[in-house]
Amino acid sequence: MIQRCLASLLFISLLCTCGPSPENETVAADPVAAPTSATSSQTAFPSIPLERLQYIFENATYMDATFYNLPISINQSELPQIQATIGGIAEATMPLEAGCTAIGHIWFQVNGKNIEEADIFYNEKCVGYLWYENGKPAYSNMMTEEGFNFYANIFAQVQSQTPQ
Repeated sequence: MIQRCLASLLFISLLCTCGPSPENETVAADPVAAPTSATSSQTAFPSIPLERLQYIFENATYMDATFYNLPISINQSELPQIQATIGGIAEATMPLEAGCTAIGHIWFQVNGKNIEEADIFYNEKCVGYLWYENGKPAYSNMMTEEGFNFYANIFAQVQSQTPQ
């Protein structure tokens, strides 16, 4: 039991911090303040170009994800960790159905500069990312099973450590 708790704490400490991000560039439209929500019956965006994902896969130096209703953020600064997160992005587009609301926002940086950012969707209607370009939603991608399990594991650990 103690080993399990220690392993959970170690995992959370590696992935989750509550501290500020190192010198992030200011984002013009602050998505953290206003989560994206689908208002029409269904909205579709094309998949983010593979070249853009490949660039951050090969060059990202930092990833930060914040969650609107959870007391955590995820910060990664090791390329293999960031690549595992990017590996959770599916090629298929994510249709935004009515009632889909983002649970958080994710940024990928190269040498301190924000390169890509997206809203994170994780509910029964929408599971994936809504990517921004010039401060506006432009692309969407579903999560792979690995991506879904990554967030499920984090949320389960946060829930297990939250006093009820």
